[in-house]
Amino acid sequence: MAADSPKDIGGMYLVLGSRDINLADYTREASDRWLKVTTQDTWSSSLSRVRIARQEALESTMEAIRISGFPDRGSSFGRLLESNGIEERSDVVLAAIQYLRSVEKEERTQPRELRSLIEEAGKWRKRSVGKWNISLYISRMLAGGAEDGSPFLEYPRRKPRKNGFVVLTEAGRDHLDRLSLNR
Repeated sequence: MAADSPKDIGGMYLVLGSRDINLADYTREASDRWLKVTTQDTWSSSLSRVRIARQEALESTMEAIRISGFPDRGSSFGRLLESNGIEERSDVVLAAIQYLRSVEKEERTQPRELRSLIEEAGKWRKRSVGKWNISLYISRMLAGGAEDGSPFLEYPRRKPRKNGFVVLTEAGRDHLDRLSLNR
């Protein structure tokens, strides 16, 4: 069944911690712009108006997120590193992988995305992080790393055996927990 009007389409909410942001207000702005399309408009000009309205709605949503005080991922990750005493490069890479899997729910993360998160943390200069061989750290943690030789990382089942898909093993999670206890 088709919706009779934009209000029948449904609602969208963004949950930020304990705060809900109703995105209907921003969607309504786009709907109002759509209604201004006249019969004299061409297909291209109509598309352009809708594209602009959608972009403005997205920018308004992002502004609402900034105003709400929602922490950006770089500062969140940086504070986690600092408060848990994680400083060694390989440990930072391990923590970045877990952060992206647990907090951002990413299934696949390329080394450049790990590097970007580490740079956003603000603890190291971009040039310094650029020299880190993240793939080498991942390879070493796949081979072992724990005192008993257990690997800190593994490839998940039914996923390609590529570094972008690695997840922490129990030994990897225990290692990060030990670091936070020994700070």
